[in-house]
Amino acid sequence: MGKVPIRLKDVIYTLSPFNQQVMAGLWHDLPHKLHKKISENWLSSLFLITPVVGTYWYAEHYKEQEKLHHRF
Repeated sequence: MGKVPIRLKDVIYTLSPFNQQVMAGLWHDLPHKLHKKISENWLSSLFLITPVVGTYWYAEHYKEQEKLHHRF
């Protein structure tokens, strides 16, 4: 006797469009979470923030020098 294939039902998980609390836990106490992450990993944060701030400062300075270039 051969085995008879049984058709399995699919399970599909979806979010209800009426549920407004899907990501509420993500934003709960966000400043404390960020402070804790930065204080625990301050060296890694420094290596991330320094190039970003430095690049922004350089671009602003360069743009200002371009504006003032014609004033010799």
